[in-house]
Amino acid sequence: MCTIKKEVDIVNRINEFDPFSFIIGILSVIAGIIAIVTPFTVLSTIVIITGILSIIVGIFKLSHMSRIFDSKKWIVLNSIIDILVGVLMLFNVVFGMIYVAIFFAIMFILDSITLLSIAKYIQNISQGYFVMDLIFSIVGIIIGILLLISPLASALSAILLLGILFIIKGIFFIAHSI
Repeated sequence: MCTIKKEVDIVNRINEFDPFSFIIGILSVIAGIIAIVTPFTVLSTIVIITGILSIIVGIFKLSHMSRIFDSKKWIVLNSIIDILVGVLMLFNVVFGMIYVAIFFAIMFILDSITLLSIAKYIQNISQGYFVMDLIFSIVGIIIGILLLISPLASALSAILLLGILFIIKGIFFIAHSI
């Protein structure tokens, strides 16, 4: 009986117009189009936000974290690097774009290495999943290395993929809101 009521609730929910999902869908499609049409602008915005956050984190570490660590030299050095990178990102956007792109490529490589190290545990459970994880991990490492070779192209590719993702999600939200 409870299952039938849930199914009826779901059907009723599907048949109702959802303005929130519709608005989110429209905004997502617009954001996706903007990302695809103006990837440099989107990347520049990300760089500026990241630069501001880097400065804030550096100041926070310097003012609050230095009391916690025994080695004050390390936290002071780390804080100064955060602040300098943030300032460089704000006043040299190209540096920031390359910095973000290299960081993205390194994250891609490290995530793939992590998945590769986990694959050995999956081998005992499922040979099929093990082979799939092994292939995806190796491909991920190769893609990460390629991203390091051309960091600016990788950053712009990431922005374009993000734009496509926003458009797909936006269409999903719009379709489910009607």
